[in-house]
Amino acid sequence: MVEARACRYPSGSAGHWLAAADAYRRAIAGGLSMPQVQRNLATALHHLGNEHSAAGRKEEAIALLREALVLAPGDELILSDLGAVLSDVGDLAGARESLEAALATKPGLPLALNNLGLVLHEEGRIDEATRAFESALAGQPDYPRAAYNLALMRLGAARFEEGWRLYDARFRAVPPQSVWREFSLPRFSAADFGAGHRVAIWREQGIGDQILYATTLVDLEARGERFDLEFDARLVPALRRTHPAWSVVTPEEAPRAFAACDRHAPLADMAGFLRPDEARFSRQPRAFLRADAGRAAQYRALVASPGRRVAGISWRSFQGRDRARLEATKSAPLAAFALLAARKDLRLLDLQYGDTAAERAAFGAELVRIDGLDLFEDLDGVLAAIDACDVVVTTSSVTAHLAGASGKETYLVYLRGIAPFHYWATDAAGRCRWYPSVRIVTGANVDSWARAIELVDGLLG
Repeated sequence: MVEARACRYPSGSAGHWLAAADAYRRAIAGGLSMPQVQRNLATALHHLGNEHSAAGRKEEAIALLREALVLAPGDELILSDLGAVLSDVGDLAGARESLEAALATKPGLPLALNNLGLVLHEEGRIDEATRAFESALAGQPDYPRAAYNLALMRLGAARFEEGWRLYDARFRAVPPQSVWREFSLPRFSAADFGAGHRVAIWREQGIGDQILYATTLVDLEARGERFDLEFDARLVPALRRTHPAWSVVTPEEAPRAFAACDRHAPLADMAGFLRPDEARFSRQPRAFLRADAGRAAQYRALVASPGRRVAGISWRSFQGRDRARLEATKSAPLAAFALLAARKDLRLLDLQYGDTAAERAAFGAELVRIDGLDLFEDLDGVLAAIDACDVVVTTSSVTAHLAGASGKETYLVYLRGIAPFHYWATDAAGRCRWYPSVRIVTGANVDSWARAIELVDGLLG
């Protein structure tokens, strides 16, 4: 998913800008309506609007930015940020209008081009979105957010060498997509392969990204490189079980393990080194994580039903408050799965973490749950539950990564052929390059979740 809907200003100063706006409003109300005072008020409202947007208060942000535009008509920066927030709430037509107005005022403005690229991407106009990011970066070569967004487009288009090179911008974007960590060790480079180093590989981004990029480390092991891998503690038992020769440590254990290393690398760096082109994806492991056999057998006995396959399902992605639009586009209603629940040869198993009690109560069909299994904290248990399934049907979520990494037959659904993240772009066979067992179910004509599940129903036979 392309990112950085757009706040141009650093966060954390909402109180300052609120006080400034109140002061300028009082001055104007008292008769001091000089152009500079009005301009200062517009600036304060602009900053305050961006603060509200970053905090997830999108409607308040829109109101503040529009108020700022009344005081500073045609301001290209306010228009650019307004376009981004309108895109966040799904008003793509309004976003486009605002961004085109910004570009009419200042052609080639990198901020407006980047934000227009976001709108084009969400509209499914991938080539045009790519050109917008290219133009933004051409106009401002040191613009990390445009570089990051272009990186995602390149990776999704299987232009991996260029994509990985641009992907380093994830650390420099504001706010950063990955948080850089300082080490006294040199950063591992391609020239360090085969030189006898021990590498501290540190986790970055969310649990799904960690699973995804770690799949490439089977090649690092095959090359004979020594490394200590820091990973989310919830999956350390599974990694140690599946890859007993690896040194896998929790974040708490990492400082001691890393003290023995002489190079460091963020996890996605290694994916870039080991998957520089599409041909290298033939090395992706079919099953990267193995469930605990005893728990898997226990769960299989619990959910089995004679003459019926078990289909694990997950339908929601929970995001931060500033990414509500992304959560909405990635999440399906549970009701869309009713078609699968009606099949006599299928039994649905709930793999969805989070508070979904209301949805489940309204579902009106059988949805099996494993009592006592915490689907958020106990990821080793989730792996065992996936192992107990015959197939998994899911939207883009941690469940999709766990099922793909397990080698389980999986149908991943998204709408209109627009991959929510670069790694869900399909290969020529309609499968995920990163997880060979994952089949992508989408298309330009798949404009509803009901239609997507209907296609899955047909594929299940």
